[in-house]
Amino acid sequence: MIERFLKNIQQSELITPGQHIILAVSGGMDSVAMAHLFYHSGYPFAIAHCNFKLRGSDSDADALFVEQLAVKMNVPFFSKSFDTRSYGESRNISIQMAARELRYQWFGELRKLKGYDYVATAHHKDDQAETVLINIARGTGMRGLKGIPVKENGLIRPLLGFHRNEIEAFVDEQKIAYREDLSNKEEKYTRNKIRHQVIPVFKEINSAFTDHVEELSRIASGTQKLFSMLVQQTFDPYIVREKDSVKIPLDVLSGYPSPDVLLFELLREFGFQPSVIADIAEALEGQPGKIFYSSSHSCLKDRNYLVVAPRKKPESNEYAVSNSQDEVVLPGARFIFKSHPAIPLSQIPSNPDSAFVDSDKIRFPLRIRHPRDGDFFTPLGMSGKKKLSDFFIDEKVLRTDKASKWIVLSGEKIVWVVGMRIDERFRVTSTTKNVLEIKFLR
Repeated sequence: MIERFLKNIQQSELITPGQHIILAVSGGMDSVAMAHLFYHSGYPFAIAHCNFKLRGSDSDADALFVEQLAVKMNVPFFSKSFDTRSYGESRNISIQMAARELRYQWFGELRKLKGYDYVATAHHKDDQAETVLINIARGTGMRGLKGIPVKENGLIRPLLGFHRNEIEAFVDEQKIAYREDLSNKEEKYTRNKIRHQVIPVFKEINSAFTDHVEELSRIASGTQKLFSMLVQQTFDPYIVREKDSVKIPLDVLSGYPSPDVLLFELLREFGFQPSVIADIAEALEGQPGKIFYSSSHSCLKDRNYLVVAPRKKPESNEYAVSNSQDEVVLPGARFIFKSHPAIPLSQIPSNPDSAFVDSDKIRFPLRIRHPRDGDFFTPLGMSGKKKLSDFFIDEKVLRTDKASKWIVLSGEKIVWVVGMRIDERFRVTSTTKNVLEIKFLR
């Protein structure tokens, strides 16, 4: 096992002589086995442990176990505790995603602060197969088929050449103690469900399934590198790069098949989600003026170019809408704007996903964002102000759903709590001369 471990490191060029590694050790079988392999291999290393405070006293016992392991091996030990639940709630993400973000952010900071060359994680072949299947289930392209890279951005995975049962056999043979995380058996988590229910079926069909997934990942990685190089060579001479924007010529795009695949490669660095890129590709033959957003950039479909530019306030997650735009595509939402002459009140449809407001009372650019503390408005039919948080309570909106709601603003005034209520100050009356219809599509 140790000989194969050293051979994998050399063949994959993971570590060169003189480099120092931080091992990410949870206390579980895989990461503890990795620590013992490093210990016997002679590579200089330290051990780092994340305490996510999710399993009460068991989490603290894990941290103590890993610290004692570092003491026995006489290597430096680093640890950090996190309020993982609060972090996840504040960002409206799952516990698993919160732990992942916190873990890798700290590992990167620790590596640079302490002057280490890489952080090693204990992912193996079975993890690789699980990751590829998760990516496929959630929707992915070539990059998702790559799975877990053996080396990237200061991270190395020296166990990717081993199966889980090989690591288990090594641990049993060497009588290595480790901590058992019972949550790994809970099938409410996607990865565990794939591990315990899906992969066994594939292995019944072909016992070498995980080896084949590893080969697929290797091929996908090489194909992606080749594709990226060809796209760069083809499009770089035509792309106009200005101080604050990048312009992609539409006529060049239209000369190739599968523009959505090309756009995925051209726009990936700007943070656009695959679903938004699909919408951009669909709009290539349409009217100019549509604008699409990622968390950091906007993409305007102009007459001759796709114009990609940084959003002015990317940290605010706020999106501006000019009076010349008839459609805006945001992460997870689409807004369509249409102007009308005066509409009889009886003809205004009752649809929670459409708002009809007095456009003469609107001041552009409109702003679209999620709720913030201190927001208030005058709900339709009322005369006084009401805190948006109180309105949500009255309407029995779940606390977990509040952060994902959208609101449309004119200046500092809320025009529409999307899908729920417009503001009384912008309602259509019998004297309204011009109407703006705002339609929300999920």
